[in-house]
Amino acid sequence: MFRPIPEAALLRRAPYRLIAAVLLILALVVSVILLFSLEQEKLLLQGVTQGKTVPTDLFPALWQSRRDLTLVALLVFLVSAIGITAVITFLHHDSTLRTLEEVKGLARNILESIPTGVLTLNRSGIITAVNPSAEVVLKRASTDLLGHSYESVFTEGDTIRRALDAALRIHRHMCQKDLPYESRDRTLHTIRVSTAELTGDDGRPAGVILQAQDVTEWLALERRVRVAEKLAALHTLSAGVAHELRNPLSAIDLNLHLLEEEFKEQGGPAKQAAYYLRVLNAECRRLSVILDNFMKFARPGSMGLHAVDLPALIEHIVALMRFEAEERKIQLEQRVSKDMSPVLGDETQISQVLVNIVVNAFHAMPNGGRCCIATEERTEEGNRLVEIVVSDTGIGIEQEDLPRLFEPFYTTKSGGTGLGLAIAYRIMQDHGGTIHVTSVPGNGTQVVMQFPVAVDHQQSVAVGS
Repeated sequence: MFRPIPEAALLRRAPYRLIAAVLLILALVVSVILLFSLEQEKLLLQGVTQGKTVPTDLFPALWQSRRDLTLVALLVFLVSAIGITAVITFLHHDSTLRTLEEVKGLARNILESIPTGVLTLNRSGIITAVNPSAEVVLKRASTDLLGHSYESVFTEGDTIRRALDAALRIHRHMCQKDLPYESRDRTLHTIRVSTAELTGDDGRPAGVILQAQDVTEWLALERRVRVAEKLAALHTLSAGVAHELRNPLSAIDLNLHLLEEEFKEQGGPAKQAAYYLRVLNAECRRLSVILDNFMKFARPGSMGLHAVDLPALIEHIVALMRFEAEERKIQLEQRVSKDMSPVLGDETQISQVLVNIVVNAFHAMPNGGRCCIATEERTEEGNRLVEIVVSDTGIGIEQEDLPRLFEPFYTTKSGGTGLGLAIAYRIMQDHGGTIHVTSVPGNGTQVVMQFPVAVDHQQSVAVGS
């Protein structure tokens, strides 16, 4: 997985101070032994002569003996010094190797355990290290990366390719930058990328290190949290506004009816006055619908959660929307398994969500197309879920609009109130489910809803804002 760093020269790691200290002690020992031998020789010579004159032919033999003794002492010192130096150097080298392997093992374990993907390259652009998290983020095996040039692994225009090009060629690094990344299966992810200079043992630049983390789910969760915060802030406001407007609107509607009756008693209103009355009545009805949506969006209520038969519910909705689909030249399809587990929810509110989504799909196909409702049962993290997918072949949604779809009063349709998807989001929250929208402009939209599978007994819970 990781290539080891080349070992430094052996002599650079030698413990010079320890060797010098041991050799100094050895020299002292040899010197003491030599002096003791010379002193013994002197005493022996004094005992032999006993005050007599020393023969001159004895001096050459005496000096030869001393030279031999000195030579033997030096030889013993050199042999001992070499042996001791070799032993100390070997022991120190062995200890250094063990320490180095422990450090390498610790570094390897750390890199393999961290959740952030790590990719290292040398100065030539060859990939030298890949940890398991990088394999998961990049959706590539280490065998396809290690030892290869990054230019041959990542295609031109690839997110990682551009980041490594900037880091290696012009030394421009990035920090915690969110970039789109398309995996081999054409799935689009968002990865958070950082690059930095990689230095060698000598402190010089040795390449580039890249860190990558898949933050697709994190960003989606952040968006859901922001939407939930906005919804929570608007619940009370919407309820108050709806309540305060309901009374004057009812008074206006009542007086309009009285005015119509008054005109009828007087022979009927003029043509222009009748037109004005029709406009006022239509706008009053429109305001009433908006206020009803306000109340649905803002009012906390009590839901009786029970097992809902989704196949039967979807079949009913398809039958209900079939006539409108034919008028719009839309092919309405369903791919639903009949033996699917029931979900836990309120049938009326789930119907409201599905109808809202299907109507939006119809509006996205002004020239006709295909709308499909499909279901799938799956298990995620030990929880059994039923997934409903509504897909269309319409005009799609721009990427900058996707994060704001569930915000109240935000709409991309002329004449829309911007509350339909906000109410659907609220209902999904109340059911403990999720709703997610993906779209490609010009290639349609896909809405995915997930509901928990019903338990064996019925439940009734109060849902508050």
